[in-house]
Amino acid sequence: MTINLSLEVALLFSKIKPKETILGTIALILVALVMHFMPLLGVIVVFFAPLPGIILWYRSKYSFGIAALISILVATLTGSLFVQTFMIIILIASLVIGQLLIQRASKERILYFVTIVTSLVTLGAMILLQSIKKLPYAHELLEPYRRIMNETIQMQNLDDQASKVMEASIQQMAIQMPSFIVVGIALYFMLSLLIMFPILRQFKVATPVYRPLYLWQLRKSIFIIYAIALLVSIMTEPATTAHSISLNFILVLGFLLVIQGLSFIHYACSIKKFPIGVSVLLIVVGIVAYPLTRLIGLLDLGLNLKSMLKKR
Repeated sequence: MTINLSLEVALLFSKIKPKETILGTIALILVALVMHFMPLLGVIVVFFAPLPGIILWYRSKYSFGIAALISILVATLTGSLFVQTFMIIILIASLVIGQLLIQRASKERILYFVTIVTSLVTLGAMILLQSIKKLPYAHELLEPYRRIMNETIQMQNLDDQASKVMEASIQQMAIQMPSFIVVGIALYFMLSLLIMFPILRQFKVATPVYRPLYLWQLRKSIFIIYAIALLVSIMTEPATTAHSISLNFILVLGFLLVIQGLSFIHYACSIKKFPIGVSVLLIVVGIVAYPLTRLIGLLDLGLNLKSMLKKR
């Protein structure tokens, strides 16, 4: 029994990579300290924050566990709930990305999965912190914006109708706060993966590449879910839970439809063999005119515009 236990302990330690563990732990601790003491620098560091965790998970899960434990302890010692929550979310994101890299997943699949997982964890953490009174609710977070708008209305002597419109827009923003967070996380990982993957290749971590934009294709189910969400938002009262959920779905799915619309624009440029400069310009116009691009994406999903364009 003693011999078997000794062998198991020896086997466990053999799976820990000392050099990677020490360097990865130091890197994660630095991320936590920068986010706490130098938040302005943290705006840049945040795009590289998952790197140490990804490399550690890819090389040794045991090393990742040790580094994660120590870095969370350091984050706890800072006394900042924000830093603790941030480090937990980043470590979970690192784990998801690292595991999908091991499974040779496509970059698009990595983006979708890590966005879904981190969005759920982030929203769950926000709900928990709000329930224990450690984080203000959405309407309280928007209070500075409401105050500025009220001052603007008073300075410009606007009527009560303008005040009601402003109040309704703030209420709408508060309701759609979860969807803004999800879209923000998706945009963050789009840019973060673009920055991190070339660096990961330098550490001999196999990474996929993005497929051309015109090959991005959402599932038909997105069209159906979007249509259901629109129908629910029309049929339900504004102050109900069902209405709020449908609005959040509409915003998140609308973001996906914008990507689908941009994919169609790029596909049309490729079929017509437009110069690269013209293609880039049309994509930029599509981003600026996102409501029209969203409609194009919706039509492409519903009617398969790409196949129609190809036949011509």
